[in-house]
Amino acid sequence: MTAAAWAVVAKAIAAGVLAGVLALGVTRCQEHYRVQGRTEVQDKWDKAKAEDERLAANARAAKQASARAEEQQKARKAEENARAQHKRDQALAAGNAGVQRSADGLRGDIAGADGHSSARRAAGTCAAADAEAHEAATARALLGSCSDRYRAVAKDAAELAATVNDLQDHVIVVQPEAAALLEEAAP
Repeated sequence: MTAAAWAVVAKAIAAGVLAGVLALGVTRCQEHYRVQGRTEVQDKWDKAKAEDERLAANARAAKQASARAEEQQKARKAEENARAQHKRDQALAAGNAGVQRSADGLRGDIAGADGHSSARRAAGTCAAADAEAHEAATARALLGSCSDRYRAVAKDAAELAATVNDLQDHVIVVQPEAAALLEEAAP
């Protein structure tokens, strides 16, 4: 082989090596850009995922806070209802005690009048003493009957009112929008 042939072979080998190095460089450059793109996309994905998780956590926290506030509101309303019921019960007990005192006072007055009438009857100083004794017995019987009936009716009415109030309070706690309907219906 001649020197010119060796030169052509050397140039061909050099061109082949150069082409191989160039192809390898382009391939490496492309791979570098692919890795860089993957990293960039992964970073964006991770940031978006972290943001979604943060928003979801905030939404859960807000929902839990809302649920706690609603439970606290229901608890406060239940306590208010219990206090109102206690006040109603106290007022009812005071009213019942007043009725009992009034009935006892009337019974005492009748017993006193009956005692005076009995004394006059025993002494024979009053012609109308027998009629007074009969009237006193009738008054005692009527008072006892009327006061017992009145007390029973008042007790039943108070129990029914307490039941209605309890049911309304429960509905208001369970369904707050029902409070508006009850307020409209109230006189």
